[in-house]
Amino acid sequence: MAACATPADVSDVHAILGSRATSGTPFTQALFQEYQAYTRQQIQTEVEWVDASETARKGLRAGKGEAVPPDELNRRPLPAPAVPALTAARERLMGYFAGGAAERVPAAAAKAQVAFDCWLEQEAQSNVNKPCKATFLAHEPILKKVAPVSAVAAEAGRRFVVTFALGSAQLSAQAQQTLKEAAAAQAQLHAAIVSVTGFTDTLGSADANRRLARQRADAVAAELTKLGVNPAAIAEDAFGESRLAVATGDNTAEARNRRVEITLAGPTWSHGGYGGHAYGGRGQGWGGYYGGGGFAVFFNTGSSQLTPEAIERLKQVVAAQKNMKPKTVSVIGFTDRTGSAATNARLARERAQAVAAEINRQGGSAAAVDARPGETWGMASDGRARRVEILFGY
Repeated sequence: MAACATPADVSDVHAILGSRATSGTPFTQALFQEYQAYTRQQIQTEVEWVDASETARKGLRAGKGEAVPPDELNRRPLPAPAVPALTAARERLMGYFAGGAAERVPAAAAKAQVAFDCWLEQEAQSNVNKPCKATFLAHEPILKKVAPVSAVAAEAGRRFVVTFALGSAQLSAQAQQTLKEAAAAQAQLHAAIVSVTGFTDTLGSADANRRLARQRADAVAAELTKLGVNPAAIAEDAFGESRLAVATGDNTAEARNRRVEITLAGPTWSHGGYGGHAYGGRGQGWGGYYGGGGFAVFFNTGSSQLTPEAIERLKQVVAAQKNMKPKTVSVIGFTDRTGSAATNARLARERAQAVAAEINRQGGSAAAVDARPGETWGMASDGRARRVEILFGY
């Protein structure tokens, strides 16, 4: 397939992989990111450059603010048995868009559209496994219009708990249903941070329980991502047996302690792209103040040392925290992709810890620290990736 691609095909693919959305709505920006990821999958996993170039062209249009529609069925030769299901699915998808799904739940709507295009491709290729069909069907319930909720109900709908079998990190059918509800609530409430925290009971060693709690949190975070929650919004942690929901003695099995808690924190304060909350339409430049709940400071290559400019910026963070009185202050470290995975993981964490320590030193507070290494905007060494974001949740 690569040999059949034209220079223009290759150029379009490289163009989308090396760019980001420059304008448009939250939906078109999310659509750009989904088509960008799908393009990468087509060339890296499937080695389909011609298909990838068509996907890239749609993504580039979305990146300029165009709400490109899902593919028509007549653009591919389809086996007859597949046509009715695909026809019905596209009609439903267009109905959701007509009902405002792209405005209500832009990330999930974009995920569903690109999953539909992928499903169409997989049917045309007579693939036995059709993971994109499963992705489309999993996101479909999120696109359906739901009745407005009261302020009290909305606040109550910000916290979800899933429990686990003894010694297990496997999601039950009930847990999966709860996570669908959590993903739908996150989309409806536009929560900026989705806190995912794993716990265990006291049966077993403390070290083993910390590992198990992390595995449980990882499983929940992965499922929420499948359901359309932006991975960049997920703040993950694990406490093992150290924070029990129900007080027990040591080596005690208690189902209510074998859990993951999911908390939706705060309204969205900007509509940044993947891994970059701080670059929304209300942003005012690198390191600036972004709407009602977030700041960003930037770092030199390979460094976690705060610059004088960053320290001055953090004075504004502390002043804003005292004035706005957020319930939570989350600090998230990022890196570019120029180092190894291990180096980036360490560096992202050190940057976040340095920012949290400076906020605390100046009289503020920053309790939640997280790291997202390797999430970049454009090229691998993009300077906007070498940052720490400080998010207020209400």
